[in-house]
Amino acid sequence: MSNKEENLKDEIVKLISLGDNEKVEFRRNSGGPNLLSKIVSSFANASGGKLIVGVDNKGRIVGCKRDDVIETFNKAKEKLIPCPIVLLDFIEINNKELAIISIEKTDKIVSSSLGVFKRVNNSEEIMVTEEIKSKQLNTVTKYEIIDTVGEMAQQITQLTITLEDTIKRYKKQNRLSRKIIEWIACGIIGVVLSLIIHL
Repeated sequence: MSNKEENLKDEIVKLISLGDNEKVEFRRNSGGPNLLSKIVSSFANASGGKLIVGVDNKGRIVGCKRDDVIETFNKAKEKLIPCPIVLLDFIEINNKELAIISIEKTDKIVSSSLGVFKRVNNSEEIMVTEEIKSKQLNTVTKYEIIDTVGEMAQQITQLTITLEDTIKRYKKQNRLSRKIIEWIACGIIGVVLSLIIHL
């Protein structure tokens, strides 16, 4: 094991012992790409941090499936606009593999397929309009307007696809669960916020 791997392992053991907070979250598994994109965007829009996959919410190491995490991670990155600097590492603790997703803080707003979020304490919260406007106006220059419009178009397209997929599933199941209602609401909020951000 290299020094870098040993240092990462020591850091993760310490983080697990301290519990999740505004810079660390534990998950048994990576969830779907939409949920993972939401978590990554929330860290990027706040102070950055680490998502540790393979640890339950009580800090017990349960391990994860490497291939599943890699697939979800790659799909989630495609749902982030713009995609922040995000790294994926794997370590072994107690003969169980953990995935470490490290997310850097960004100056620009990062939106996910479920909307615009920020990390507060140990959860993701929807960013309010004034926060988004303030952060975005502080970073956008006149030379970035074309890029910003392009990002907005991508966000709207992404959210439209998400909504269409949800509607198709609803038609198949013939019922609308609470989770799907929340998903649609977040998507609509994301579109509205994207329009406000870029006005």
